[in-house]
Amino acid sequence: MKITAIMLPGETNGALSWVNGYVGRRLDNSHGQPMGLIGVMFKEPLADVEIVRNVLQIFAARAASELERQQDESRIRQLAFSDSGTQLPNRAAFMRYLKYVLADTQTSGLALLILDLNHFKEINDTAGHDLGDIVLQEVANRLAASLMSSEYLARLGGDEFVVVCSARDEADALATARRLCESIEQPFSVYQQSFELTVSVGISLYPRHAATPLDLLKDADIAMYQAKRQKLSVCVFEPWMECEVAEQLQIAKRLSNAITEKKLCLHFQPQVDLRNGKLIGAEALCRWHDEELGVVSPGKFIPIAEERGMIVALGNWVIEGACRQLAHWYQQGLRLPGQLAINIAADQFEDGDLVTTLLAHCQQFQVAASMLSLEITESGIMVNPEKAIAMTQHLKEQGLGLAIDDFGTGYSSLAYLKRFAADKIKIDISFVRDMLTSDNDRVIVETIIAMATTLGLETIAEGIEHASQAEALLAMGCTQAQGYYFDRPLPADQFAERWLVGAQRL
Repeated sequence: MKITAIMLPGETNGALSWVNGYVGRRLDNSHGQPMGLIGVMFKEPLADVEIVRNVLQIFAARAASELERQQDESRIRQLAFSDSGTQLPNRAAFMRYLKYVLADTQTSGLALLILDLNHFKEINDTAGHDLGDIVLQEVANRLAASLMSSEYLARLGGDEFVVVCSARDEADALATARRLCESIEQPFSVYQQSFELTVSVGISLYPRHAATPLDLLKDADIAMYQAKRQKLSVCVFEPWMECEVAEQLQIAKRLSNAITEKKLCLHFQPQVDLRNGKLIGAEALCRWHDEELGVVSPGKFIPIAEERGMIVALGNWVIEGACRQLAHWYQQGLRLPGQLAINIAADQFEDGDLVTTLLAHCQQFQVAASMLSLEITESGIMVNPEKAIAMTQHLKEQGLGLAIDDFGTGYSSLAYLKRFAADKIKIDISFVRDMLTSDNDRVIVETIIAMATTLGLETIAEGIEHASQAEALLAMGCTQAQGYYFDRPLPADQFAERWLVGAQRL
C-alpha cells in the first residue's frame, strides 16, 4: 500500500473516490476550498475499503490543516517583507538582504544609496494621499526598470527608497546614482495631472565607510541629509558630516527646550522712509543665546527648526513676543510708527490656526491687529497659491499688513501676485547688495519697483549698508528701506531709547 498526496488541477466533485485500487480524499481548507488530494493506491482492489476511508479522512483533515498553516505562513512572510504600496521589498527585507550580502566572504565592495523624493509632501497636500500613492508606485516602477541585474531596490518607508549595488569605488556608486536620478526626470502623469519630482541621494560605501548594515544605513542617511541641505542631487558620505549632524541634533534638542521655556528674545531693526529718514516701522527678529552653546545664529537654528518641525512653535512664540513688546512700549508711553513686521514661515502660513493665534495674542495684550505686518516669502505663498490668496484676504480683513518677503528669489506668477492682498514687496538683499556693481541686479531692482508701482504696492529694500545704495533706490522710486546703514537689529530697550524716544537719524 502506498499513500501519496498530489495538488488538484481544479475543482473535484465529492470528497471520496474509489477507482481500480485507489482510494482518495480531497483536502479542503477551512473555507471549503480545495487544496489537494490524498490517496491510497493498491496493486489490486480491497474487499473492505471502509477502514482505509476512515484513516484517509483523519489524514486528510490533518494534511489540510498543515497545508493551510504553511500557506498562511507564506502570506505572513510576504506581508512582513513586502511593501504593500509599491510591492517592493520593505525595510525588514532590505535589512535581511544587506546582512546576507555583507556576510558573504566574496563581497568585496558595494554601495548603499538612500533616495529621498524632494517636496513629495506637496503632492499629498495639494492632490491627496490616494493620488500620491499612485505617484509613489510609478516612482518605484521607474526605479526598478533602471536597475542592473545585480542591484537590489527596496522602499524604506514614506518617500524613501534604498538601493544596494556592487561598487569598486566612488565613481561606480555615482554612476548608479545618476542613472536612478535620470529615471524619474520625466514628469509623472496621473489622472490628467502632471508632477515633476527630483530626488536627493546619499551614498555610503562598504568597506570604506562602514562594515555593518546599521552603520552603512546611518552614513547614507547622513549623506542624503547633506544633499538636501546643500541642494545637491547626490552626496557621498564623509566623516565630518557625522559631527555636523551630532551638532544639529544638540541644537535641535536645546532649541526645543528654549521654545518651551521661552528663553529666546526679540531684536528690532528699524525701517525708515528714504525721503526723510523717519522711522516708519520695524522688523522683529528672533535671537537666541544658549547657556551651553552661546549665541546661535538665526542662519543656523531657523533651518533646523524648519527641518525638525519646530518652526510653527517658534513662529507662534515670535507672534506672542511681538504683541507683548508692543503692549509694553505702550505702557511706557511709547508708540511705534507704522507697523511691526513679523516673519511667517511657509509651514506656519499653511497652519490652519495662524489667524486664530494672531488674533488671540492681539486680544491678550490689547494690541490692534493693524499694528502688525506679516512678511511671507514668495516661495511660501506659492506652495498653494489659491489657499494663500484666501488667507491673505482674510488677514487683510482683520487689519493686518502684508509684505511679500525675499521677492525675486522665488517663482511667483504675476497672475497670482496681483490677486494677493499684499501692501508691499520686499526687495531681497541679494539684489540690493550688488545693484551698484552688477547691471543685471540693478535691472532686476528697477523692474521690481516698476512692477510694484503698477500694481499699487509699496517697495521696501533690505540690506542697505551704504548711502550710495539708499540714494540709488530712492532715485528708482523705492521709498522704504532697512539695513545696517540705518541700524542693526537691537534689543527692545536699546531700540526704544534710540528710535522711539531718542533722535531719529538717517
